[in-house]
Amino acid sequence: MSNVHIRLSSHGHQKEKVDAFTSAFNHHGICYDFKNPRGGDWVLVWGWRAGADYRRAGCNVIVAERGYIGDRFKYTSIGINGLNGRATFVETPDPDERFEPHKHLLKPWDPHGDYVLICGQVPGDAALAGVDLNPWYRRKADEYLSKGYRVKFRPHPLGAVRGAIQHLGGCETDSSPLHESLSGAGLVITYNSNTGVDALLAGKAATCENEGALIHRWDGSESDRVRFLKEVSCYQWLDDEIASGEAIANLAEMIKNG
Repeated sequence: MSNVHIRLSSHGHQKEKVDAFTSAFNHHGICYDFKNPRGGDWVLVWGWRAGADYRRAGCNVIVAERGYIGDRFKYTSIGINGLNGRATFVETPDPDERFEPHKHLLKPWDPHGDYVLICGQVPGDAALAGVDLNPWYRRKADEYLSKGYRVKFRPHPLGAVRGAIQHLGGCETDSSPLHESLSGAGLVITYNSNTGVDALLAGKAATCENEGALIHRWDGSESDRVRFLKEVSCYQWLDDEIASGEAIANLAEMIKNG
């Protein structure tokens, strides 16, 4: 049976995750340590920056990150060998039960609005895999402006401090709270931000650029929206659910099998 090498910080919110995951590993009888892994080992990380390096070195990477639906700071997603849409999620809880605490967030389907909304992301976000989004913003804006659409650009609230563009020529700049920005949109465009999930919850049609976005797993139809959102709710867990071992039941068997 393989050990899991825990490479989380001993400070802040990651310390809480260390406590939860060590409890889970103990519950399932999985050995763990805090040493650097070697190729072929299992390693637990927060986010994909370190995870990408370990994966390139041949490790099996357990990626803990913020959740996707509801209070994202309250929930932790647990993926394998990737981030968000590029991750494999192996747990199979009941989707209806997992979505129950969030069903009040689901708005009626309403893919009509006054504008196309392009959503900015934070430069350096690990989900971007090094891509500079400024040319992409421009291409998307021109694509819809040329068709006569009114286009709004919503810069990420944290983007300014990292040098992200705050205005896009020909577009209106929208700095409203996200729920307000979404409410008036007919289409929400994101490169691979979790805003796509927020848009579907708000009843809005959304597009993404690549498989790094979870909404890449949505088939684009109204009929598939609720199924997709229920599936996403299965990817995230509360700390006590992790600590009890419930959140890693299938993962534990994978680790035990090498």
